[in-house]
Amino acid sequence: MAKKSAGQKEEKALEQVIIEDNVVAEEKKAQKLSEIDEPSSPEHNISGQEVDIEDVEEETGTKEEIAPEVSAINTDTEAALEADAKNEPKKQKKSEKNEGKKSRKVSKPKTRSKQYLKRAEKLDHKVHPLSEAIDAVKEMSYSKFDGTISLAIRIEKSKKAEDAPRGTIRLPHGTGKALKVEIATEEMIEKIKKGETDFDILVATPEIMPQLGAVAKILGPKGKMPNPKDGTVVEDPKKAIEDLKSNIVRYRSDSGNNFHLPIGKVSWDKAKLEENLKTVFKSFARFKIASATLSATMGPGIKVEAIKG
Repeated sequence: MAKKSAGQKEEKALEQVIIEDNVVAEEKKAQKLSEIDEPSSPEHNISGQEVDIEDVEEETGTKEEIAPEVSAINTDTEAALEADAKNEPKKQKKSEKNEGKKSRKVSKPKTRSKQYLKRAEKLDHKVHPLSEAIDAVKEMSYSKFDGTISLAIRIEKSKKAEDAPRGTIRLPHGTGKALKVEIATEEMIEKIKKGETDFDILVATPEIMPQLGAVAKILGPKGKMPNPKDGTVVEDPKKAIEDLKSNIVRYRSDSGNNFHLPIGKVSWDKAKLEENLKTVFKSFARFKIASATLSATMGPGIKVEAIKG
């Protein structure tokens, strides 16, 4: 039994040696194949010695033939490269000119007029009570025409995910600007499709709203799409037109939670402007106002104290 077990061990050991030898042989074979397949530059062989391809071709009498179609492609490519090389200076000059124009546009600084800067020097940058702010805006306005006084309000962002705040405010004395109001009809929709949108406000009935979907992409970006929150979707459009023309001001926040509302003219009596301002602040009582600024069409802004309630 002992002899048999010893013989079995020798056989197993021999088998193990054979296996190991085979593995080594296979590894060497794979290494040689990898060296053969290893990419080399046309001017160097695997050992790194320089080889002159033209000399070898002459000595051996062999020369690599190129297929006719490949030769034609190479010829066309060379011709194209030559043409590009000739046109390169022209292209470069054009690109340099374009880059110069772009750089000039980007580097051009924004400048204020001398009149604006002269008045801005007088600003104390403090928050003024409503009455003082109106006086300051009137004094700072330097337009030769009767400029519009606007109120810019920034509210704090709500924690709840809501749509952009929007709505309408009925001002006691209007805005001083008569707006062009149109009523949405089938005929008006066809005009809008052709690009005719020379109106400020479009009023619609609930019944025609589905048809306005065809021109929503035109009216939406312009802020002219009727909306119930704006008071522009009503049962009786003709009755709403008079209010919308002058007494109603619409508001909607931008991406920075800012609102811009006209509240009257520079030439108006101070009492009228105060009443309009108080009405706006009352309408914004549900929001938390971060800042409010009054400004004329041409003139620096004046920070104004927001009235609560």
